[in-house]
Amino acid sequence: MNIQSEQPRPNSNETVTVIWLIIGFVSIVITSIIGINDNPPGIVLLLLGGFSLVYAFVHRLGASKNLRPALQLLYWSPRVLTIVFIAFTCLFAADVFSESRGFWETALALLMHLIPQLIVIGLLIVLWHREWIVGVICLLLSIAYIINVWGRFGIDVYILIGGPLALIGVLFLLNWRYRVILRPSSQS
Repeated sequence: MNIQSEQPRPNSNETVTVIWLIIGFVSIVITSIIGINDNPPGIVLLLLGGFSLVYAFVHRLGASKNLRPALQLLYWSPRVLTIVFIAFTCLFAADVFSESRGFWETALALLMHLIPQLIVIGLLIVLWHREWIVGVICLLLSIAYIINVWGRFGIDVYILIGGPLALIGVLFLLNWRYRVILRPSSQS
């Protein structure tokens, strides 16, 4: 009698989560080696690493939706990218600490620098399931940013700031387009 012992096979959701974690950690390590100061590949790797790490954790939380991996990625990507984009743009507010100001002046300057990020956080929270509104707003913000700073920077700056906003907008619009599949109980 030939009995094969069945070993527990790893859950495919766990495997996908581990892969996203590895991609995130490797991207962050490479970013720390090559740096991000005036280095577009380093900045892109930082965004990729941040996205991968946040998506790995969100992927575990969103596994209960019983969606195929591609649909989970479509559902969570714009939300995770928005969080990563907010964290990335918050880094630019750190320049207020290099100026020699008092505590309250520095706190006020930091708050002023973070107003756009606070607005985007508010939009994401309030409009989490109103994908078309967030998509249109992100596309408009991307266009407004490019128009507002046109001619001041190189093309890489437009791509690094306006590009993710446009991508987030398109992904939210795709979420809205496929909302029946992504959220079957949704009527909006």
